[in-house]
Amino acid sequence: MDLEYVPTHLEEWISNEYIKRNVLYPEDLTIPNLSKRFNFLVRTHPRDSASGEWAGIHLIHLDNRIDHLKQKENFYHELCHVLRHVYTQDKMPQMFFELQEYEARNFVKYAAIPYHMLMYLKRDEHSLKHASELFGVPIEVCEARLNAIKARQAYKRSQLFRPLLPAMSKC
Repeated sequence: MDLEYVPTHLEEWISNEYIKRNVLYPEDLTIPNLSKRFNFLVRTHPRDSASGEWAGIHLIHLDNRIDHLKQKENFYHELCHVLRHVYTQDKMPQMFFELQEYEARNFVKYAAIPYHMLMYLKRDEHSLKHASELFGVPIEVCEARLNAIKARQAYKRSQLFRPLLPAMSKC
């Protein structure tokens, strides 16, 4: 995908973490591979997905009652909690809990289709289906990611246009 845009700090952080762990290609983005590279355990159970740390071991529980694509989306949500959050959400103020949940929902699209792998995306009418198949996540995640890309491209255009404003006002 031909892109000229400024990635967010979160995009850069995720890509750096993946690159440090040699997660370089879409086929590297499997649950077993990521859990091995980030050194945590993944278990499936017939209950809502959750994550935590017990006795120094990071653990993600995934709901085995849902389809594989949705399970992978939940995996990325819980990965955010493992990598970036405190594990005592039940004891934190509601607003902080909501902030962590917002960040985890936002994290999903960037972890599922990381910045350093954008070159594998196609730009055509089948791009959502292609991205869903390539990265193994629901189409809604791909749509959110592609919308974020478009928004950042608009941001880049705005940044390029802004220096011209003072000169244009003298016309």
